[in-house]
Amino acid sequence: MKKQEMSLELTQKEKDKVLERFMKEFFPYGPLQKAGFFTKEMRGDYKAQAARVCQWFGFKTVYEYRADELRCHLTYADNAHPANEGFVTVLPSIYE
Repeated sequence: MKKQEMSLELTQKEKDKVLERFMKEFFPYGPLQKAGFFTKEMRGDYKAQAARVCQWFGFKTVYEYRADELRCHLTYADNAHPANEGFVTVLPSIYE
């Protein structure tokens, strides 16, 4: 009896689900549509949403988003800066 070979390749359906989960987690449709970033026609069209994100940020793929650590200074309204946070905020890569 031969062992079945396991494929590490994702099916198109699996790739579509990964994209859907990624877009829902990092680019929520509702607020971005309300702000005018996504159109009403893009609702549920995660490929179109990802294409818009790539066009805006200059990415080759939407998965480049937050691939690198980001260091920035955040300004808070009414000096509501958290006491335990330094002048520079570090946002780690989502892939670490």
